[in-house]
Amino acid sequence: MTLVELGDLLVRLAPLADADRAAREDRPDRKRAPGAGRPPVPFVVRLLVSLTHLRLGNSVRATASMFGVHERSVRRWRDELERLLVAHGVVPPGGGAPLRTLQELTGYLKGRDEGDYVIIDGTDVARRRPGSWDAQRPAWSAKAHRSAVKGTVVASPDGQALWFEANPTGEGRTQDIRMLRSGALLGVLALAGITVLADLGYEGLGKWTTGDVYVPVRRRRHRRHLDRDDKLYNHALAQARIRVEHSIAELKRWGAMRYHRRATETFDRTAKAITVLASIQRP
Repeated sequence: MTLVELGDLLVRLAPLADADRAAREDRPDRKRAPGAGRPPVPFVVRLLVSLTHLRLGNSVRATASMFGVHERSVRRWRDELERLLVAHGVVPPGGGAPLRTLQELTGYLKGRDEGDYVIIDGTDVARRRPGSWDAQRPAWSAKAHRSAVKGTVVASPDGQALWFEANPTGEGRTQDIRMLRSGALLGVLALAGITVLADLGYEGLGKWTTGDVYVPVRRRRHRRHLDRDDKLYNHALAQARIRVEHSIAELKRWGAMRYHRRATETFDRTAKAITVLASIQRP
């Protein structure tokens, strides 16, 4: 992240941080008087520490040792940054109002031009192996050969991640289409009526949406090879679908998206925060 990008992020998030602090000071159960205690650490320092922690994907202890602060401070500042980023929302391609909620995402997809489409795909992030055998089985991803947490990425045709939804069950063994059907994202695709490009993991998705769904043609048992038209169709679809792989790779440039060190219920907020960061950094 360049100094210009850091300054732009500071300008975007500083008002949200001030509003969040004012809301905490005005809460009815507050016991300490406003202004009492130590002065708060400047927001730019909190921002720098949190960004470094998410970018490198280090442990809290390693980040605290790097900056000479307490581990609790790193956790508190990281959680604050994630809340602010989720409150800011994803900046869609071409600018416009940020996408903060599923309702805003639905409105954005409904407003797309005729012939526009989105690309969806599932991704997994490695996690620690649970301690008990009963917890290890649902966490194990046979595809990745590791314990993992999963999520669904919705990308635009130019490869920008528009939304990230973690697997609601927190399991790593869930199939892509089952994970999509378990969350609220399927309702967005059904209401928006937009064309969807996907891989074979979403075969049969067309029964659950109102728009067209394009998945690769599978070779049938009684046929040794696909015919020429099917091969050309699969090739053209793969060329369009590769953009969602680029968006996933862009998210996984952040170390926190390559290995999840925390509880599974925190993965959704972390992934959404990094999706916002990736959208802000795009030119």
